Amino acid sequence: MKIRPRLSICTASSILLLSLVSCERLLLPTTPAHDNATVFDSMWKTIHERYTFFTFKRIDWNAVRAKYRERAISARNEQELFAVLAATLNELQDDHTNLVSTFDVSRAEPFYNDSTNYDQDILERVYLRRKQWFTGALTHAILERRGKKYGYINYGSFSNDIDTAAWNTVIRRFRQENVAGMIFDIRSNGGGSIGNVIFLASRLAQAPSDVLLEMTKNGPGPNDYNPPKKLTIRPDTAADEQMYRFIDRPVAVLTNRRSYSAASFFPACLKAPEFKHVRLIGDHTGGGSGLPIDAQLPNGWTYRFSGTKTFIPAGRITKAQAQAVAPQANHDADWSIGYNFEWGVPIDIRVNMNLADRSRDAILERAMDYIDTGR
Repeated sequence: MKIRPRLSICTASSILLLSLVSCERLLLPTTPAHDNATVFDSMWKTIHERYTFFTFKRIDWNAVRAKYRERAISARNEQELFAVLAATLNELQDDHTNLVSTFDVSRAEPFYNDSTNYDQDILERVYLRRKQWFTGALTHAILERRGKKYGYINYGSFSNDIDTAAWNTVIRRFRQENVAGMIFDIRSNGGGSIGNVIFLASRLAQAPSDVLLEMTKNGPGPNDYNPPKKLTIRPDTAADEQMYRFIDRPVAVLTNRRSYSAASFFPACLKAPEFKHVRLIGDHTGGGSGLPIDAQLPNGWTYRFSGTKTFIPAGRITKAQAQAVAPQANHDADWSIGYNFEWGVPIDIRVNMNLADRSRDAILERAMDYIDTGR
């Protein structure tokens, strides 16, 4: 078994299949039962020693072993074994888990059944009206309502790097149009690079800020973790960069249950007091607070799972807010350290879209209300 850390967060969709299936049918060689046991036991043991959310999610990993091991041993071919191992991983209820073979890639089963609270067609047809600009990774526009202007940005994936020149172009446009505030839309953003999280947070922070705490598993025991490590945002204070920090007007960040991984890390940062002009509007994010690590099975397949856990520091999220996001979680496990946002970052202003109403985006409209009124 080989194991290696991941340097950035990415969604399951970013994993490429390693080979194509035959045009006729997939020929799957049978796998001896004792090999199946070796493969299953290797995965189960590694996750047992390195996974970080058993206590938080109230998962009995021994019970999972009892449920799936005989099924794995009885698998008649690679396809059946793959299905059993994928089902075992899905018991973690974690979108940072995937099993990769030469013929398939597993994806975590959906954990949330909430509305998407997002419709690209409504956004483009009613609000953008083909007037948006595409500057690097950022789609942006000037929205107008009741004589006021609002700067709107849609950021589709944290996997798409934001360069300084692109960001400055957008903010310069907003300044020239004298917008009342910014709307930053990351609904249905599946995540990507933490570097882009830091970039954006540094442009919105009013001062240096300790935004998150991270703990890394460092041994096989359930309590084997490194001490919490701070993630600190340090804004660029150079005189010629001040105009590109959007800190003097309201900012609405739009999220939904499909704002996952890095798209949860970014809203989690915004809970710090140095972002008092920012509000999260829409629905709780999807979560994904663990950075994934990769491992290899004896048969050559690879898989990944969360090897860290990250917290919004204690005092910024109430127990009632935590339970509203994830009522089934064990929030007491690390409450003295902070709020574990593995299953989502709490929203500030909750809004549900009526997707049958094709004439308006209620979350976007509420964001403009916040910019107008400050509440």
